[in-house]
Amino acid sequence: MKDIFFALCLILTSQNIFAKNPISSPTFDEIINSLIKSEKYIFDDKNVTVKVPKFADNPVQVPIFVNAKKIKNAKRMILFADLNPIPIIVDMKLTGLLPIISLNIKVAQETPLRALVQDEKNIWHVGSANIKSFGGGCSVSSVASSDTNFDKYLGKVKGELFKKDDITRIKASIFHPMETGLVFGNSEFYINKIAIFAKDKKLSEIATYSAISENPRFIFETYDEVDEYKIKFFDIDGNEFFLDIR
Repeated sequence: MKDIFFALCLILTSQNIFAKNPISSPTFDEIINSLIKSEKYIFDDKNVTVKVPKFADNPVQVPIFVNAKKIKNAKRMILFADLNPIPIIVDMKLTGLLPIISLNIKVAQETPLRALVQDEKNIWHVGSANIKSFGGGCSVSSVASSDTNFDKYLGKVKGELFKKDDITRIKASIFHPMETGLVFGNSEFYINKIAIFAKDKKLSEIATYSAISENPRFIFETYDEVDEYKIKFFDIDGNEFFLDIR
């Protein structure tokens, strides 16, 4: 009888039935199940910090900063917005990057924002934050698309390095409209993959989505100390853009 009770408790725990969502939403369960299936997760705002403004004054440019450095040897990080029509923001393999990212995103309405971080034991830690907004950020055409110099500037990149103690901070930006395809007459057109290298060593491969703001700017951090970093950007039209940072 004890063995049956123990087995039942184990099954219930593995399915996260007892997990308490700090910011409930009607879509959370569906999204997380599609991302990590039946893998175990815990809500962990102590170790996964998600910082956003309390209110999105500009719903097409919402700054978000995620810091999960307290999770040692993190393997993967996924960001998503529960109530966005395009919920997934980034999916990062953390081969050589720390579980830290800064970027701007679009929000369609008030929504919880989540960061999932997979630890070395394959347990997912969920950090949450809520942002209020009048919305509409995902259904607005980008300003970049209407620029008469669009073709001239498309793919223009810029990067900087900052070093503090044993950490290197990588800042990178690219001119790109990041169109969602949700505006009538505008097709999807966005950066969908980023690869980051310390010289020839791959630090991360990142899947990116059109929920990221136009002309995206990113901040990453790594313990790798070299004098040259390379970033490759790929978009859904097959374009490739390269950035060398020294």
